[in-house]
Amino acid sequence: MNSPGHDNSSRSSQDDTFHFTTEVKVRLPETDAMGIVFHGNYFTFLEVGRVDYLHNLDLAEGHRPIRDFENVVVSAHLDFKSPARLHDLLRIDVCTREIGRSSFTFGFKIRHKQENRIVAIGSTTHCAIDGDFEPIGVPENYRETISRYERWKDHS
Repeated sequence: MNSPGHDNSSRSSQDDTFHFTTEVKVRLPETDAMGIVFHGNYFTFLEVGRVDYLHNLDLAEGHRPIRDFENVVVSAHLDFKSPARLHDLLRIDVCTREIGRSSFTFGFKIRHKQENRIVAIGSTTHCAIDGDFEPIGVPENYRETISRYERWKDHS
């Protein structure tokens, strides 16, 4: 496989290998009138997973999820597989799928912890930006840290 840091190829969700997992417990305001998690709240769960992943890699600082540069979400996608309900404990598996010149994509799998069933599979793509909200290259330190953690063969 080519180094995700230097090409624009992408892995599908079936190819994702997850080395990081965090957990969230479903709270009452996250559920809808049918007693299941409202679909929009899953994006909050993805954000919790992403921030915990970055903290784990010592890439975060204070309230900034990534200390060395700013970024914006340019794409977010979720496929719902089964419902989650009030008080369910969910495991959020997180990986970095790829790093392009100015963008990077996280893969996610949300599982019901007790039943080990898949609740949702998704991804978010982010663009590194400068103070004028113009795209910039993903800094080499970030690229190298992710590449080492994800065990990509060529992380030069």
